[in-house]
Amino acid sequence: MLAVSPHPVGIDAEPVREVPVAEVAGVALTPRERRAVLAEPAGAARSLAFLRCWTRKEAVLKAAGVGITDELTRLETHAGTPGPVEVTTLALGAPSTWWVADVEAPAGWTAAVALPAGVGRTVVVRPA
Repeated sequence: MLAVSPHPVGIDAEPVREVPVAEVAGVALTPRERRAVLAEPAGAARSLAFLRCWTRKEAVLKAAGVGITDELTRLETHAGTPGPVEVTTLALGAPSTWWVADVEAPAGWTAAVALPAGVGRTVVVRPA
């Protein structure tokens, strides 16, 4: 996926697949996210819930210009909220707040986009 914006923007897309959530939850999810994701039935629903958190985290960290960091377990993506949501990161030392939305993706994929909070919330998805 490609995101174009006059503002900092981050986007992430992941193929929907089986994820060993119990093994990775401790290093990738906040306590609230773990509760929400692990409340989903084991299997496809739980993996999709995890991947939704993951794409939101990656979109925010890409928009902030840092990519994957040890911030993952402190970056709350509001797993139980369908979105859009506001996410605050301490990446680069100062808090910054981002508007994060799940975006339409091809079948078998999940995706999210992040823009600075307050710059508008219009996202247009155009198939290639």
